[in-house]
This record gives sequence, C-alpha cells and structure tokens, in this order.
Amino acid sequence: MSGTRGHRGDARDGSGRVSRRGLLSAVGAAGLTGLGAGGLGGYASAVAVGAAADDGSALASVRARSGPEAGRPPALRTPTPAHVQVLAVDVRGEEAAKVRASAREVLDVWHGEAAALHERGLAAIDEGAPSEGLRPASLGVTVGLGGSLLDRAGLADRRPPHLAELPEFGADDLRPAWCGGDLMLHVGAEDPVVVSSAVEYLLRRAGDRARVRWALPGFQRSPVAAEDHTATPRNLMGSVDGTVNPEPTEPLFDSQVLASHPEGALSWMDGGSYVVVRRIRMLLDDWFALETADREAVIGRRLSDGAPLGGDREDDRPDLAARGDDGEPVIPRRAHIRLASPESTLGARMLRRGFNYDLGWDAEGRRQAGLLFTAWQADPRSGFTAVQTSLDEGADALNDFIRHEGSAVFAVPPVPEDGSGLAGTLL
Repeated sequence: MSGTRGHRGDARDGSGRVSRRGLLSAVGAAGLTGLGAGGLGGYASAVAVGAAADDGSALASVRARSGPEAGRPPALRTPTPAHVQVLAVDVRGEEAAKVRASAREVLDVWHGEAAALHERGLAAIDEGAPSEGLRPASLGVTVGLGGSLLDRAGLADRRPPHLAELPEFGADDLRPAWCGGDLMLHVGAEDPVVVSSAVEYLLRRAGDRARVRWALPGFQRSPVAAEDHTATPRNLMGSVDGTVNPEPTEPLFDSQVLASHPEGALSWMDGGSYVVVRRIRMLLDDWFALETADREAVIGRRLSDGAPLGGDREDDRPDLAARGDDGEPVIPRRAHIRLASPESTLGARMLRRGFNYDLGWDAEGRRQAGLLFTAWQADPRSGFTAVQTSLDEGADALNDFIRHEGSAVFAVPPVPEDGSGLAGTLL
C-alpha cells in the first residue's frame, strides 16, 4: 500500500458498457495472458468494473486498473486491489522425479487457466461459477515457488541463497501450520466473490497433485467507500500503512525489488522478485486501550493524517535528529518508523503490500485479526531481514501489540520469452 497512483484507461464502447474490443485494447497483445517477454509470474485481467462515469470518481479509478504494469506481476500493480487471497500449496509426491513432474503439471495448468480466466472470465469457462454476472474486477493471479519445492524436487543446487529460511525474530510466535509451502498462489481483485471463485477453480484444476497448506484472505478499504480514494489506506490499528515505498518510476526501483541472476544455475530467477509473506496478528484490545498520543509515539506518526511526528504532511521525511523542549527525540527511540528507516537499516528498502484480515474471535474469545503482509524485494537478506533485525535490536515498541504467527518466502520468476510457462526453465 504505497499510495502510488494508477494510470487511467477506458475499455468501454459508446454506451458506457465494457466492450470486448475495448477490453482487448486495454490489455494489449502482450498483456492479455502475461506470457510475453519480461512478464513476471502472474497474469492480470483487462478491466476492474464498468458502467462508471468517467469523472475521476472512485469507480472510474477502479475501472482503470488494467493489465500488468511494465511487465511486473499483478501483485505489484498500483493501486492495489481491495481483496486478495494468498495460499501456500504443497506438491504431492515422495521421490524427487514425482515431485518435479507434479509441480510442472500444476504450474502448466495454472499458466493456461490464468490466461483463460483473464481473457474470457470464469463464468465463460466454468458453468455455474459463483462469479456469474460479475466483471473481471481487476483479477490478477501471481504464482511463486518455495525453497522446499526445489529441495524436494532434487534441485537444491538451483535454490538461490536469497530463498533461505528467515531467522527467528523477537515478535515471532509462528505456527508451523501457517508457515512455508512449495508454491504460492496470490489472487487479487476488487470483488471477494471473484477472488474466491478464481481460487477455487485454480485449485480444482490442480487436482490431487497438490494440497493447500495454509490460506489467508485479506482486504483493504474499498475505493468506492473512501472519501479520497487516492489516499494511503489504513490498517486495523487505524494507522496509514505504506507511506514510504519504492516507486516504479524511481531509478533504484529495479535494483531494490527485482532480482539479478544473469548467469548459471540461478538464471531462472533473473528479473524475478522474492516475496516474504507474514501473518501478523494485532492485539487490538491492548492497542486501543492506549491514549492517542501513546499510539502515535509507538508508530512515530500522527494518526490523524499520517505525518511523521514533528512533520506537516504524510510524505515528509521523518526528522530523526529532531529534539523536543525536554531534549528527548521528537520521534521516540523505540518508534517503529525510526527503527525501520533506511538510516537504521543500512539503506534497506522493499515494496510493501499489506492487507487486513479479520477472522472473528477464537474459542477463547481472542480477536483473530491483523495484517496479511507481503514484502517484495531483490534479496530478502538485505531487505526484510535487515529491517526486522533492526526492529528487534531496537526493541520496537510496536512488538508489544503484534505477533508474527505465519511466515513464508517465495521466488516469483519471470515468465520465459518463449511463453513456455513458469516451470519451463526450471522443472
């Protein structure tokens, strides 16, 4: 949730309806299936929603979310979709050859089905689909590979060191059932029914070759409900989430977010991206028991507008050297934004995509809600791990109000130029 702005487009015919010709034009020849040169492991639909006045409204903005951006996976498009579901899938099989064969079959199926989903829509290819009558809603499918898959498939020599397991952190309360996985399936759209039905269909097509290890649905505020649909969204703690993010237009974006493996056994990931997925439960009862000023001190930003303490606007650079009349730092020593800043992490940056989750209450009356956090980077060791280590060493004040309960790292490779699918150059 970076607060970056998406470009506008129009795939309507003269009546204001989304036409097939307009849809194809909006995506373009290479964007239809995501199989063209330089496309990462994902596929994106042409339009989000239709029948909206082209007046700069939230609906018009949502409708304009079309196609992959500059060859990047749908999971990195801006603006981000209102709904996602992230799943980890384990490939069945004991022997390496069987694991490789099953993984290739699953990836090939998803490769072809994702293209069909976005070109024709689920209702057109699956009779009685729950999404009957719904537009594609900016549907985007992104697929990643876990290190466990490479090990099990006898391809440990082709596992990048970037895909190593994460170290233990102070805020970790990890549940094994919510960690790891051979494959990641990341599906996003503006409508939860579109997301759910697409996930169900893709898993059904994978058949008994794979089983779900864990899954978590996430959501953001709906652009239609927002007073300002261009504003940075807020998480369930009420804080703006995603203010400081690398912009795709920045010169350093590619080096910070996209991996470089030009030669040798790791070349299958050259131009791809590594994503860290974390299930972060928020202790909301404890959080909202704090006074507003205390909550702001924990984060280091004003709750009202997201500006760093001592600043005027959300986009202001935090002044970590500023002192108050009492001589203490304006942004407290344990404030989250101080410890996560590039100044504290040797310049570490990653593209953060956070979504809320709310699963209600467990049998003991504890709230099961928080953040489905995804961090995209060229190397998790110098990105996510560097930031999380700084938060640990500085005793991040936010750690008193969150628990990291799930964790996984996946490699999202580029789609080969020959259109052979995600598994073509590896499996």
